[in-house]
Amino acid sequence: MASFVKAVLAVAAVLATLVSPPTASAAETLRINGTGSGLVVIKPLAEAFQKENRGIVIEMEKSLGSSAAIKAVSHHALDLAVSGRALKPAESAEGLIQQEWGKTPLAVLANRGVRSKDVTLKELAAMYAGSTPKWPGGELVRVVLRPNEDTDTKLAHSMSPEMDRGLSAAQGRKDMLLGITDNEAYDFVKKTEGAVGLMALTLALAEPNSVNVLKLDGVQPSVASVASGKYRSVKEMHLVTRKDAPAAVAKFVKFLNSKKGRSIAARYGLLVTGAK
Repeated sequence: MASFVKAVLAVAAVLATLVSPPTASAAETLRINGTGSGLVVIKPLAEAFQKENRGIVIEMEKSLGSSAAIKAVSHHALDLAVSGRALKPAESAEGLIQQEWGKTPLAVLANRGVRSKDVTLKELAAMYAGSTPKWPGGELVRVVLRPNEDTDTKLAHSMSPEMDRGLSAAQGRKDMLLGITDNEAYDFVKKTEGAVGLMALTLALAEPNSVNVLKLDGVQPSVASVASGKYRSVKEMHLVTRKDAPAAVAKFVKFLNSKKGRSIAARYGLLVTGAK
């Protein structure tokens, strides 16, 4: 009797594969990763894209960062990388191609307990240098840094001579908080009293009301202020693929540059500047 039941179940299993509708495993998979400040924008875009393209499944794991994701694309472990920097010549030589996706403000983000609403670049530089140890409201300033070679660090150095000197001083201090990734740096700002850091606005808009977004020299960081040229400190986002990338990549990139894709990206702090 037992053997008969097993035989019936085996036949049923085979029939099920023949008559059941296609499952997610039968769909085409698009593997994406990259900088954390870019992936927080890709996430809602991927959800919208998949609703319109049921035959494509987008997979995104925890952020690898720009460089690691680019390397993964070159080794066929990923199909698309979202990078916070342009390709290096050696990376292009590996058969990789890039296109500009958009720009997001490099914003001054502070812990929710900080009562200030705005800061000047000169004041920010003094905080980094340590010559201004407290916020106007009395909170102790805790600066959140990124690694020296990180794109955000290089952008911060270029903001002004004062900021260059202040950041260099901060990098020589031992009491600084160091966020290796976008997400780690953002978590430091969220969880540390008096914390402040320069990072992509996209991170803050992906988690509304989790940090304070400060005006810089009287200008609110936003897609509109970047588009108008009023807010000048920006971080660029690039899309990196292989020359032999799957057709799904081109379809997704086309969606990112579409009117709907641009609208979603704008809500999350990215001004799409790629081809329409």
